[in-house]
Amino acid sequence: MVKKVYIRKSEISALSKSVACIGYFDGIHKGHQELIKKTVEISRKKNLIPSLICFSPDPVEVINAKETTHIFPDEERYRLAEYFGIERIIIIEFSETLMKLKAKDFIDQYLNWMNIDTLVCGYDFSFGYKGSGKTADLKKGEFETVIIPEKTYFGKKISSSRIKEEISEGNFNLVRKLLGFDYYLVLKVLKSSQNGSKWLIEAKPKDSKCILPKDGIYNDLFEIRNNHIFFINDKELKKNSTYILEI
Repeated sequence: MVKKVYIRKSEISALSKSVACIGYFDGIHKGHQELIKKTVEISRKKNLIPSLICFSPDPVEVINAKETTHIFPDEERYRLAEYFGIERIIIIEFSETLMKLKAKDFIDQYLNWMNIDTLVCGYDFSFGYKGSGKTADLKKGEFETVIIPEKTYFGKKISSSRIKEEISEGNFNLVRKLLGFDYYLVLKVLKSSQNGSKWLIEAKPKDSKCILPKDGIYNDLFEIRNNHIFFINDKELKKNSTYILEI
């Protein structure tokens, strides 16, 4: 099982040397997978731990002082990262203090203390106060830096925001192409009502921040109405249980 390390207020535990990729990684889409693939590749060559550095809560929420939507709950992000070869998740607490930290200080007070051999990031990764730190600045750290170029699909960048837009519109075929795997919803069951030999299930996202398609009926498989999901199942599902609805 993937190991999780939580970092709060610059209190960094001693970490064994690793190759790490860094970002928020909402969705673990094809662009993210390129970072993870390179991280795993280098770590195997150097016999080091393939790690992923991310942030909690979502930096966008702290910067904008309001909640934002996500593709998957945190635990799903971590599970998917493990599926693609990550062995350690380093979760940095993102606070207002960290938000105001200068780019150089983030490198000196965080990254340089993580025992990183090689850091892998996307071409557009930014960090530090108001995003002042860019990929070129990472080369000043005590580690090697590998920059992954833009990943596109039909000439347009693959991004979490693009995927969320397509989910909202119910364009699941395109969502699959951008993710590189079948999209699914992680649900909390609210009610099961018998409907002949079947059961009508009413549910909602297990994580209220996870985006849902707009209201409507989708491929006769499920209906979205007022942020609730309705679908037919072969058997009764217990209230408050977790259910994975594959789409």
